[in-house]
Amino acid sequence: MRKFILGLAIALAACNITSAKEYITLESPAGNTIVDEKGSWILGPYDNLHIDYMKASNEFVYGSFYENGQKRYVNLSNIAYLPAGYEYEFDYYYARALTDGGFKLVNSNGTYAINDVVHNYSAINDKLILGQKGDYWYLYDKSNGIQIMNNPIKGGWENIKFYWSAVDKKNLFEIHTADGYIKYVTDEGILLSESEALNLIHTNNYEKSTTGDGSGYGDFSTEKFFSRSPSNEYVLFTEIDKKGNTLYGMRTNENTLVIPAVYTSIKHLGKKFDYFIATDKNRKYGIIDSLNKTVVPFEFDSYERLSDRSFVLKHSKGVQIFNAHLGILYNDGYDSIDTSKPNYVLNKVTTATKGQRKYVIDTNTGYELFQLPNYDDDITSFYKDLYVYKSNSKYGLMDYEGHIGIEPKFDKVTIDEPLLAAYIKEMESFD
Repeated sequence: MRKFILGLAIALAACNITSAKEYITLESPAGNTIVDEKGSWILGPYDNLHIDYMKASNEFVYGSFYENGQKRYVNLSNIAYLPAGYEYEFDYYYARALTDGGFKLVNSNGTYAINDVVHNYSAINDKLILGQKGDYWYLYDKSNGIQIMNNPIKGGWENIKFYWSAVDKKNLFEIHTADGYIKYVTDEGILLSESEALNLIHTNNYEKSTTGDGSGYGDFSTEKFFSRSPSNEYVLFTEIDKKGNTLYGMRTNENTLVIPAVYTSIKHLGKKFDYFIATDKNRKYGIIDSLNKTVVPFEFDSYERLSDRSFVLKHSKGVQIFNAHLGILYNDGYDSIDTSKPNYVLNKVTTATKGQRKYVIDTNTGYELFQLPNYDDDITSFYKDLYVYKSNSKYGLMDYEGHIGIEPKFDKVTIDEPLLAAYIKEMESFD
């Protein structure tokens, strides 16, 4: 049997069957068995055992089987058995145990996140989660599914205020309930009395924030986004000069002339911007405004978008950043600027080189935040007050001042967090 499993695994790998994310189901009269791509046993044999659900990450791979006539579900990555007696639907972090009128919510480790029938949920942090029943929301301890307080909350998040302490590096939640009470709950899910909460606020310098920015998510909620697409307000048109050359200009949709056809190419930099990138008769790039006034001289060899509002202009001396929101070309030049990172990263930071040094810079200004320890190092993502730091093909964490918090010794650092995911989704929608 062992040789059979190994042989089948090798054969499947040779046929490039990888859709099962390295999980292989073997069928036999005794039941089905799941092995990995090396043929190592994972689970089984069980009646009708198969991979029922799968996400992109191996952390969230589920299987189902029948045991004593009852259907069971299991998280294959950690062999965590989900509560029996339910059919399930799966979200990224959770499994919804379906019931009449709604569902209970189960963590990927098999414990209840909400041990109550709800029809909606919203995670607050690693410990707290809101569940909605009818028109009201209730607060639960995500580690055991138990209600932290019985008071209903109208509107969910809109009636939860945030306090943040730079001393504790924690939140305190002020919850205004639908029955007229104010409750205070810590990051850890501890319900405090008013006097205990006020003492904590005054002792550890908690500051109030209606948006929760103090929790270290940056300024996602107040971030002003700009479209990465050209505006449909302007229409490109062409004219042929006496030498037979095609020249380009811009009109409005109402056919009003904005930029005369005197450029060998022209493109609007994006919605809500009053600037255009153009090339002159020498095929050099420059930037003009909607009055056809030259804002950046025609002396650059190429241009490339950097963030949602900034562009990299390159010439023989190096590269510079133009901010199309402010209409400013920043004079601090670099040898190169990395434009290959995902959009949500490039809207905040990237790396730039100057000589044999590499810097982490603000993408909209080119302002140097700090120098990386080694020329080949990189910043690949960010989260709260941390960057994901890459060095020698290993990953660690670095704060916003360039101090290494966790040495780069890991093969991968994965960030999965609802607010960051929402920020990335919104950022990508501006393509």
